[in-house]
Amino acid sequence: MPDLNSSDSELMHAVKCDDTSALVLLIERWEARLLNFIFRYVQIESVARDLVQETFVKVYYARDRFDENKTFSTWMFSIASNLCRNHQRWVKRHAEAPMEDSTEPVDNLSPSVRTGQIEQQKLIAEAIASLPHALRLTVLFYYYEDLSYQEIARITGCSVRGVESRLYRARKLLSTKLSKHESINPVPSALRERERLPV
Repeated sequence: MPDLNSSDSELMHAVKCDDTSALVLLIERWEARLLNFIFRYVQIESVARDLVQETFVKVYYARDRFDENKTFSTWMFSIASNLCRNHQRWVKRHAEAPMEDSTEPVDNLSPSVRTGQIEQQKLIAEAIASLPHALRLTVLFYYYEDLSYQEIARITGCSVRGVESRLYRARKLLSTKLSKHESINPVPSALRERERLPV
């Protein structure tokens, strides 16, 4: 019987056996972190929450394809990344559709999302949101999820060298964009190191 002490792999094994209580435990364990990641990507609270729900729906329906010898979070973030990419494509096709303005941090997000000045948050969020999909994912996973190059590579299906290259390109783009704003001068230098960006 799965419980709070069960590993992710043990819970997924139970999910494969149609134990919905195990899925509930996985959602409780990962929902907040997944919401933080997706919200930083889409910058719209309602969309982020919808994509979180859709991620776990896909986790359930694809449960038989999960390799219990692999890391659940890597698989989950891969699913979420694909949903974020699909959402970005939809937004580009429907550019005329009105979008919700959500520069304020959403409820239940981690304290790191709430800290800092609103204007600074907005500028950094806009700079990250302007990055191409692959670079945006790399920045979010590296700076906000504290994932290693190897973990990012597994999630994105890229080589470790490719992750390094993407992170280098993202840093240069962000540094160029953010260095124009005096209010966030410390941020470009922070991009050289493993430091969380204040957003």
